[in-house]
Formats: sequence, structure tokens, C-alpha cells
Amino acid sequence: MLGASALIGFALLAGAPAAVLATLLAFGSAALLYLVTEELLVRAHDLGETRLVTSLFFLRFVVVFAAELFS
Repeated sequence: MLGASALIGFALLAGAPAAVLATLLAFGSAALLYLVTEELLVRAHDLGETRLVTSLFFLRFVVVFAAELFS
């Protein structure tokens, strides 16, 4: 299924402009980030979380995001 989807996507987007590809990649990245973050926060809440762990999680996210913006 994954291979077939990759081939179909490649065929459909072979001649697409860079703006279309950037938009699709941005949407996919945001959706993946939301799903991963939602799952991590639910598990952290079930296991018991502290303010320190939550703060470090978001601090690391902001650092990685800022590093990507400035690179």
C-alpha cells in the first residue's frame, strides 16, 4: 500500500511547481507533528507528568523550530 501510494504520488506530482510541493510537505509535517504531540501528551498525562518535563518538551520543540528557521 505504501509503495503504491508513493508511485501514485510521484506520478501526480512529477511536474508540479515548487510552491505546490512545499504546501503539501508543510501540511504533512504539521499533521504529523500534531499526531505525535497529541499521543505523547496523552501518554505523559497517563503516566504522570511534572512541570519540568512538560516545560523541557516544549522548550526542545521551540529550539528545534528556531534552529530550522535560522539555518
